[in-house]
Amino acid sequence: MKPNIFNYAGGELTNDAMICWMLDWANSEDEEYKNLSQDIIRLFTADEDLKVEFVNIKKQYKKIDILVEVNNSEVIVIEDKVKTSHHSNQLERYKEIIESEEQYKDYNKHYIYYKIGNESPYNGVEEAGYKRINRDAMLNVIKKYRSLGNGLLNDYIDYLETLEKTFNKYKYEDDLNKWDWDTWQGYYSHLQAQKNIKEVCWRSVSNPKGGFLAFFWNWTCLTYKKDGKEIDYALYPQIESNPFNSDGNKTRVAFKLECKDSNYGKEIRLYLYERLKNLLEDMEKTESKNCISVGDVKKTRFKIGFHMTIAEINNINTRTRLDQIIEGVDNLFENIL
Repeated sequence: MKPNIFNYAGGELTNDAMICWMLDWANSEDEEYKNLSQDIIRLFTADEDLKVEFVNIKKQYKKIDILVEVNNSEVIVIEDKVKTSHHSNQLERYKEIIESEEQYKDYNKHYIYYKIGNESPYNGVEEAGYKRINRDAMLNVIKKYRSLGNGLLNDYIDYLETLEKTFNKYKYEDDLNKWDWDTWQGYYSHLQAQKNIKEVCWRSVSNPKGGFLAFFWNWTCLTYKKDGKEIDYALYPQIESNPFNSDGNKTRVAFKLECKDSNYGKEIRLYLYERLKNLLEDMEKTESKNCISVGDVKKTRFKIGFHMTIAEINNINTRTRLDQIIEGVDNLFENIL
């Protein structure tokens, strides 16, 4: 296998340069390369009939990653992300800049959020007025130009295809120990779509052991009554995965508690543990057994905090088993009240 430059230069500056390089071919005399640029611009503008005559590319124009002027009639703002996400209202700020510019008042304006990495899809991009372009959409456009035989372009296609293959590995690889971060992100994206969750529900969590990738769902708001008070808290399950964890416990499902009142956190945690255990015992006595047994759920060492773990299911090594546990957790949460 030949070396691929993007394996060593996979940052946003390199990706910016690649986008500019592909778009700049609109100014060439080579018809095939012009078509490459035109097809990408049509993807960005959602105009399949746009005939690109020339482009003018500006990098870091007023801190915008890439700004592209097309035919003196279209302006494309591209916010390019690889592993990071947007922050500090930057999408809204860039849009305000272009909307207020006199030189672009008669242009058709297109705002693009191009992400070749992975992230939970509901993070305010569309709400900010941007069109989301992921690596799969870009691949569908550029891979038909592999026949040009351009080494740089083919390296970029290979690089994106490798990312996409790893992302989708969960579809055919049952052994969780063979998954990496990108595969977990693919699986979490699948779960999010399957459960129709319209908000951010997975993210990286840092801790002294190297952190993990968390997926949380079934957020349930409840009230605990004690001493004439009503204490609000939330109960939710969370998958925690770390493919680089060396202690052998790379995947667990935790039952989590969020309680802002530190005076009652420990008491509520113990109450919920007993409630979960009793529910499982009751289910085991019926014909409709849950996918989780009482013996699967382990009580964890108590640590006081805003978010606390009530119990966990660990030593999960296959997707088949993980899917069963998720089904069992969903069944539990239907009866938790």
